Amino acid sequence: MNVYLLGYTGSMQRRGVSNTSLAITAKGQTLLVDLSGSPIQALKEADIHLATITGVLLTHTHIDHIYALPSLLHQFWLGGRTEPLALIGNGPTVAFAKKLVDLFELERKKGFFSLVWHEIEEGVLTIGQLSLRLFPVIHGVPTLGLSVQHDDRHLVYLSDTVYTETWPSFLQGADILIHEVGGLSKEEEALIKKGHSSARQAARCALDLKAKRLILVHLPEDPKEDELLLKEAQALFASSELPQLNVPY
Repeated sequence: MNVYLLGYTGSMQRRGVSNTSLAITAKGQTLLVDLSGSPIQALKEADIHLATITGVLLTHTHIDHIYALPSLLHQFWLGGRTEPLALIGNGPTVAFAKKLVDLFELERKKGFFSLVWHEIEEGVLTIGQLSLRLFPVIHGVPTLGLSVQHDDRHLVYLSDTVYTETWPSFLQGADILIHEVGGLSKEEEALIKKGHSSARQAARCALDLKAKRLILVHLPEDPKEDELLLKEAQALFASSELPQLNVPY
């Protein structure tokens, strides 16, 4: 199993970097997690074949995590896709995603492939070769966290979330924790009100989960802040890293 970062910014994008989204690959199949920017272009830049995409997980309804869904589906159709596609989310997110699909009348297009909707608030779901464990996290809207295990590899993704001292036991021992970072510890009071975590809190989470590596995502618009965020995280959890686009982890 490998995971690719197709983007890693927060709501405000940077030059050449889109909002945070992932591609998780295993045995010739790929799960996309959140959609922003130009996802087809990002997949091509990561050398991920479009035919391998078996599902899309949308963690919540905030714009930077869901807005590129119609573009992805439309380009799949233009490219001649015929295989069904799984679309996964909690209740509010699935309802919102269906509105986007309806708005562009995608399913009315001749020969449009089947969309298989999976509405889940918490629990286990198998998509292709991947076993997903989904669970709620604390954010401004209902939001899912993700744990994926395949063979001896374990990935945890916390998109947007407030830090908590209580995490599900199945998150323990992740090879990689990908965690959103909204700012520094001095901003924590404001971050909590917005449903986000600081670099210090992301590192605290990595320690709590006994993770091996921490990748910081959902970074601020100004890249000059990156080193400050990294320094704060590494002060608590040495194996903290800044993200790299389109490379396999």
